[in-house]
This record gives sequence, structure tokens and C-alpha cells, in this order.
Amino acid sequence: MTDLEHLSTQELKAILDETEQRIHEIRAELEEREADTQHTLVESIELSPEWTPVKWAQVKAFFQLVLDELRSKKP
Repeated sequence: MTDLEHLSTQELKAILDETEQRIHEIRAELEEREADTQHTLVESIELSPEWTPVKWAQVKAFFQLVLDELRSKKP
């Protein structure tokens, strides 16, 4: 005989509910840790200088084109 055989149906349901809740908490903790690990890895990526320069004149020209196009479509 196992210990479970001595428990009532209500007690077994309570144990099962508690166990399912604990499993849910563990899964949530694992997901959070995995997300934290991914964020740490992404933040640690170092791009070489040829990948990171910002050419502000090109950015400004792009937004100017967008604004001009939006303004030309006004009724």
C-alpha cells in the first residue's frame, strides 16, 4: 500500500492542485530565466564598426522624403 491509498479523494485533489500550481510556477521561472539569458546574449553582441555607423545625413534625407510624400497626399 502506498501513502496515497490512505488519503481521501479531497486530499488527493488538493495535492494535485498544489502540484499543478507549483509546476506552473516552475515553468514561469524557467521561461523568465531563458528570456533573461537571451537578452544578456543579445546585449553582449558586439558589431564591428562597419556595421554600426550612422549616416545622419541619409537618415535626415529619408525622413524628409517621407514627410514630403505625406504632405503631398494631403487633401
